[in-house]
Amino acid sequence: MGKSRMRIMGSILKGLLCAVALTLLLMVGVAALALGLRVSDGMLTALNQVMKLLSILLGVTVAVGRGGRRGFLTGMTVAMLYMTLGYGCYVALGGNAFVATQMLGEILIGAALGALAGAVLSNLPVPQRGRTT
Repeated sequence: MGKSRMRIMGSILKGLLCAVALTLLLMVGVAALALGLRVSDGMLTALNQVMKLLSILLGVTVAVGRGGRRGFLTGMTVAMLYMTLGYGCYVALGGNAFVATQMLGEILIGAALGALAGAVLSNLPVPQRGRTT
């Protein structure tokens, strides 16, 4: 494999790990909120969706960065891996109340969000750093 492909795979892995780390951190916060307050199932579902959204956005931001290359594909890949890993863990931990088409739909929505975020990020100008001469 060329250096370019290895660099892209490394950035995807870094983005995926950041997305997972943010999810775990937010899950602790939501668990504390659920213990302290009466949180309805609908509110937990909404918070779960917000956690996924924020985690995908962070992961894509880390993987692509401003002015990055291949933002569309990199963003889509990070998001699809994140969503697939999440559902894989859910099923492995005994989650049996799911609909396959709903899971596929959420994975595809996540992929679209990641692709869009990656495309936007890759088209933003790279911030200029102050030059010292």
